[in-house]
Amino acid sequence: MSLESIIEHILAQANAEREEIIRQANDERDIILRQAKQEAETLYQANLKKERALYEKEKQRLITSARLESRKDLLKVKQELIDTIFEKLKADIKGSTLLKKQIITHDKREETKAELSFYIEKFRFDYEADVARILFG
Repeated sequence: MSLESIIEHILAQANAEREEIIRQANDERDIILRQAKQEAETLYQANLKKERALYEKEKQRLITSARLESRKDLLKVKQELIDTIFEKLKADIKGSTLLKKQIITHDKREETKAELSFYIEKFRFDYEADVARILFG
């Protein structure tokens, strides 16, 4: 064997080893990239799931808050309507002779107009729930 053929043989062997090392490195790189992509996808899905849960929780909180605010507004309007009805009743009764009271003492009996606000408030307390049921039933 000549020196040249020995050098060619060594170079061929080195090239073959180099190609094998490159192939193994490429295979290892592909494996590492595949694993990294899988881990990234797993993390992405976990974060997405977490964010969706937070979004749904916040959405439900906002919906509940809006419903509560809506109910409060509706109750306020209903109460204003009841107040208006009782104020109208007070105005209608004010001029009426229906509410009179008798003051009876040991020596005399006297009839005077009743204090309207006392009776209206008593009437209101006793019947406000009934008025609300009739109006908003």
